[in-house]
Amino acid sequence: MVRGYDLESRPPHQQRRGQLKQDDDWIRALITRLPLGYFATRWDDQPFVHPMTYVYVEDKHCIYMHGSTVGRRRANTGRHDKMCFCATETGRLLPSNQAVHFSLQYRSVMAFGSVRQVDEQAEKNTALYALIDKYFTPMTLNEDYSPIRAEDLEMTTVFALDIANWSGKENWQPRATMDDRGWPGLDEKWLRNDAFDF
Repeated sequence: MVRGYDLESRPPHQQRRGQLKQDDDWIRALITRLPLGYFATRWDDQPFVHPMTYVYVEDKHCIYMHGSTVGRRRANTGRHDKMCFCATETGRLLPSNQAVHFSLQYRSVMAFGSVRQVDEQAEKNTALYALIDKYFTPMTLNEDYSPIRAEDLEMTTVFALDIANWSGKENWQPRATMDDRGWPGLDEKWLRNDAFDF
């Protein structure tokens, strides 16, 4: 087998390191919980990454985000409908006594699909209320804030990333692999949680 990567022989969500792969329930839980995602779009051959808030809606299997009625994201997605999404969380830095094994605890999800501008008012409302509910859960509609008005919808664009496939992986080992072929072990000071500023 030839090492390497190409989309002809490997789908975009297929992972190289299968031992880190997670199942759909794990992916669903992580994508629902994480606060910030990165959306990759492009203008012809110029890629662009948009960090932003988002909400995953399980029954539609899509990710909603919102933005301005003008701007780079809207221009890019109007030109090319393919989009990639990534969200991740990190834990401790994992030092090693062998350069190739330095690592970091992380969990991540990648999603691939087509993005569309949401034009139907009911779906726009659903998406915007879902975003509010995700980030401002204790607040109550009609008590703490007003309903969405027609003029509010004119000032924002709602996008939906309809997910074609996704993948998740986790590397949350307590320590990095160490060289046991004669190199001295790490001093305990490097294994403390506060050993590195990051």
